[in-house]
Amino acid sequence: MRARVLLAVARTTFREFWRSPEAVFWTYGFPVLMAVVLGFSFQPGELPKVPVAVVAGGDAVALLTTLGQEPRLAVQLLSPADADQALARGRVALLVRLDGASPVLRTDPTRPEAEVARLLVERRLLAGPETTLPTMRNEVEDRPGARYIDFLIPGLIGLNLLGAGMWGVGFNLVQMRTQHLLRRLAVTPMRHREFLAGYLLGRMVLVVPEAVTIVLFGHLVWDVPFRGSLLATALLVAVGAFAFAGLGCLLATRARTIEGIAGLMNLFQLPMWLLGGVFFDVERLTGVVRWAAEAMPLTHINRALRDVMLAPGTLLDVTVPLLGLLGFALACFWLALRWFRWQ
Repeated sequence: MRARVLLAVARTTFREFWRSPEAVFWTYGFPVLMAVVLGFSFQPGELPKVPVAVVAGGDAVALLTTLGQEPRLAVQLLSPADADQALARGRVALLVRLDGASPVLRTDPTRPEAEVARLLVERRLLAGPETTLPTMRNEVEDRPGARYIDFLIPGLIGLNLLGAGMWGVGFNLVQMRTQHLLRRLAVTPMRHREFLAGYLLGRMVLVVPEAVTIVLFGHLVWDVPFRGSLLATALLVAVGAFAFAGLGCLLATRARTIEGIAGLMNLFQLPMWLLGGVFFDVERLTGVVRWAAEAMPLTHINRALRDVMLAPGTLLDVTVPLLGLLGFALACFWLALRWFRWQ
């Protein structure tokens, strides 16, 4: 091996990297920026309150007052139907109801916060004199539609739409640009709007079988229910795929390097992974973080999919999120058409 050739190649590669501002920023600047943002966001402070619900009936008001004395609990009084829905959607970690004079604690042990909620409730209920200690009973929430896996499956569909649109469209377009394939297409009679529309359509067709596979797998393995409108679900998948494909296309309009588009993808995907309602319900968030979560398209796709799949939702029930996602998709696609370049 010739050392002169080896050093020449290494020197050229080193210079090529530092002459690419996108690569330098996303390699060094972006991790530092994320460390600053997350460091300020998750500074030491008071532990968040754990949401629990007291089911209305009997002496529920007294039970509500007792549990309200626990500083770590956020307690609310709900009707039986609203309480079941709150537990199914992840808005509360535990339900407490009275069976005669005995409290019954119902939770899904597969949820990360379930054990903490149960221990906090038991600590408060057992805090009285020994002569008044209640006899408690624990129940496992295992009804299809109310478990954590039922909450998770629609979120995984939305997460799949996000990845397919962002990486399947945006990353591949930049890869075609770096390989000079787009420059070859530029000399053909094809207009860029025709190319982008056809490319988006071809990628969107692929996400439908993927969504069907996730639904069938969840139903066959874990008995995840599908109770709503098939038409509404199909429209949500199609519009959601169009929205994220449009966003991926928009991010790829001017990116010139693989490092640049990978950084942009992470910049937009990471917040949606954390706050898009895939693994926990965003309605439990507060302040600026809640506003940020509500501004993300993934939040509304996941919420609408759960409304259709876990409840007997109809097309009318998801009309508002459908129109909002469609508007977002059209805006992204319109901007991509205006800013797109072949090379």
